[in-house]
Amino acid sequence: MAAPGWTSFGFLALSLVFFLSVVCSEALSHPSKDKLDSGRSVDCVNRMRREEGPREKSPGRRKRAGDRPDRSDTRCDNNDYTEQVRDGTTKFTFHNETNLSVSMTWAGENNGVLLVLTTDEWGPFVGPTMLWRSADYGKTFQNISKKINNAYIKKDNGMYKSLLDPARVLLVSYMTGGETDGSFSRIYVTTDGGETFDGITLNFNVDTIQFHPKNKDYLLAHSQNDHSLYLTQDFGRNWHVVHNYVADFKWGTASYDTDSTIYLTYDPKHMSEAGSYGPYSSSLNSYDYFDDYGTWGLEFPKPESYNYDLLKSTDLGENFVVVAEHVYSFGQQGQFLYVSIELNENNFTRVMHVSRNGGDTWELAQLPSITPDRFYSILDMSEGMVFMHVDDEGDTGTGTIYTSGADGIIFSVSLTSHLYPNFESVTDFYKVKSLRGVYLASQIRNDKSIRTMITYDRGGVWQPVPTPAGMSCEKPSDQCGLQIHNQYSRVKGINAPMGPLSEPNAVGLILVHGHVSDALQTTNPDVYISDDGGYNWFKALDGPHHYAIGDHGGLLVAVPVAEDRLANTIRYSFDEGQCWRDYKFTEEEIVFTGLLTEPGAKTMKVGIWGFGRDDHKWRVTVIDFEKVVTRQCTDDDYDTWLAHEEYHKTGIEDACLLGVKETFRRRKKNTMCKNGYSYEVQGEKHQCTCMDADYECEYGFHRDSENKCTADKDYISKFPEVCEKGELQEIKSNGYRLIPGDECVGGTPPQVSLVDLRERCSKSELFDEQYGLANFKSYFNKEGAGGKVVAGLTVTVILIAVLIIAVYYGKRWWRRKQNQDVYRYSELNQTDDVTLEEDHSSKTWVYHDDSDVDLLP
Repeated sequence: MAAPGWTSFGFLALSLVFFLSVVCSEALSHPSKDKLDSGRSVDCVNRMRREEGPREKSPGRRKRAGDRPDRSDTRCDNNDYTEQVRDGTTKFTFHNETNLSVSMTWAGENNGVLLVLTTDEWGPFVGPTMLWRSADYGKTFQNISKKINNAYIKKDNGMYKSLLDPARVLLVSYMTGGETDGSFSRIYVTTDGGETFDGITLNFNVDTIQFHPKNKDYLLAHSQNDHSLYLTQDFGRNWHVVHNYVADFKWGTASYDTDSTIYLTYDPKHMSEAGSYGPYSSSLNSYDYFDDYGTWGLEFPKPESYNYDLLKSTDLGENFVVVAEHVYSFGQQGQFLYVSIELNENNFTRVMHVSRNGGDTWELAQLPSITPDRFYSILDMSEGMVFMHVDDEGDTGTGTIYTSGADGIIFSVSLTSHLYPNFESVTDFYKVKSLRGVYLASQIRNDKSIRTMITYDRGGVWQPVPTPAGMSCEKPSDQCGLQIHNQYSRVKGINAPMGPLSEPNAVGLILVHGHVSDALQTTNPDVYISDDGGYNWFKALDGPHHYAIGDHGGLLVAVPVAEDRLANTIRYSFDEGQCWRDYKFTEEEIVFTGLLTEPGAKTMKVGIWGFGRDDHKWRVTVIDFEKVVTRQCTDDDYDTWLAHEEYHKTGIEDACLLGVKETFRRRKKNTMCKNGYSYEVQGEKHQCTCMDADYECEYGFHRDSENKCTADKDYISKFPEVCEKGELQEIKSNGYRLIPGDECVGGTPPQVSLVDLRERCSKSELFDEQYGLANFKSYFNKEGAGGKVVAGLTVTVILIAVLIIAVYYGKRWWRRKQNQDVYRYSELNQTDDVTLEEDHSSKTWVYHDDSDVDLLP
């Protein structure tokens, strides 16, 4: 980008902005699934949001939510804490600060240091940046813009923080004053939480930066201009080129990797010279999408970018070796290194390979191959196994979730009709952080309505979310349950400001927006809470709220926000959502943008952010609830809770799940004390005897009406990839396998007769088993006497393939233009006839995470 400010191309830029606004309005006015361009409406909403809105002692084991069949039985005390809350309240207004966007990061741990960056950027026009610093949890701020020479910091990818040392922050600025034509960047780094900054001018334009997972001095940076990868070993002071023509890159994170391991995909054909790709586009139309957890995300069809080489270096880029060829994309988490490899050069189909030794050897993952209009997406790999979404054929917006064995190779069907629109780039799949083995997902039923499913055993069995205590559907239905809103609802404009929220140190606690119905609705949802990991629920608050967890679950806060986003009241609870009290934190209503708590949900300090309706000045109100809860908890304030007690209500192995019985020490609900910042969850694990519930269906099997795993012959024959390396394999199975990560011992596995899964595998039906792997010649480039004939045939085949692909995509485009089918939300309990086809463009939301956030009003 050229120097900030107005340029001689102002008129052209204004025309471009006008054109984009028209495009955005068109996208936002047609939110139906089959007509919405992938990512475009989301991108427009993100850019325009400001403009649219001006444990030893124990009385014994206890249950949690299950003990409360009706919340009317809950007795709340009449204590009035208004004065104490007011004593803990401070307010700050950013005078002369009306920049449109605010980004913030905690620049320390338990020290109250917060850096706030305000920017004003629209298309080619960049306004002045303001950098503010607070050392008291946001009670007061100082303008420290001079410490970074009043630089113009980038709005997108302009602020980075080390995960190893939160006091280390890096800012990326535009070059100013005509110093550069956009090929250079300037960065500002701090290692003391913003007390001091060092400015470094780089001879390349930074596009994105990756911190090393173990060494706080190591950084990798990618340049969008020349697609080169750069490395620093002294936290940004000095940089050198690692490799050119890089499409994607990652630090090695597995136990077999060293601190010097780097993986990258290299473009051997130098397609970057034609601007064919870019690894981290701000648009959702980029070829790979990476979610907030850093896992491998959605692949987007981009045929011209298939043929990458996957390179690996074990010496910080001094030397590289090729470990895979014809790579579409790759990802690593845990011990698994996955690559999506082109199966056929003519039709661009892809298959998945997995390595457990960093690419030295590869195995074909037992998953369906996919065509260019489909994608793989790794949803989670955090518990020693893989949740893999494989897109269905035919632009359905659904797919199948597979779960892997411990080896990451053999996969089994976990959930069918999983909602994952391939051009919306969102999924409602959610890992509950507060209890092991629990996940949420959205499923599409035959009538195209959406329902929420939950699993308590890592995908072994999915079921509807239970109906909250004391509630029922208006129209009785065997499908009645709690339907939970997440990413897809927010993209569609449903007024659900936040998705599910849980924290590892707030055991069993989950907050969600939802309805009690047979399917998701479009009306305003309410807030529901589970304190036992999703087995039992209760309605906590009426209407949409922004919510946050503090004091390891000892504090819940929520701000009710109407569709106009005006707010002046916060609600708080000290008993996990049983009783709530209101506090009016300001007389004037502010345009609310979000709650901010320090990462980890450890403190009782909460920041409420927003800006004035009339003056547009940013305001923050900080409430320290330790002014209310002053007493530190003692052993007498805790009791023992048995996790997953509802999973098995009878039997010797009561509450065993995944082979383990777990108990936790948790603060009693009716006690008025604080866990404190340094509190650590205390728990015990006891191994259980193996039972039927510890096993899931093996690849090629499915559960029948009697819940037994039986062979699915059609399924086996559909995917001949079950044969390894193109050779006849004899695989015998009784249809069951131990769920990955299950720690049970002994017992007797389910007894069924062995089934022979032999499949005849023809290499002509599959592909050269070494195609795509390193040190093997592609069969599309074989040398020999018939080389010229092969080349001629290849050209002919390619021309035919191009014609077929053109016809295919033409029909697909026409079908999408004509197809009126959309996923529908239930219209039960609605006051008017609202469907997803209506214009939701006026409804906005703010994404909030309880760590570092980018608060865009």
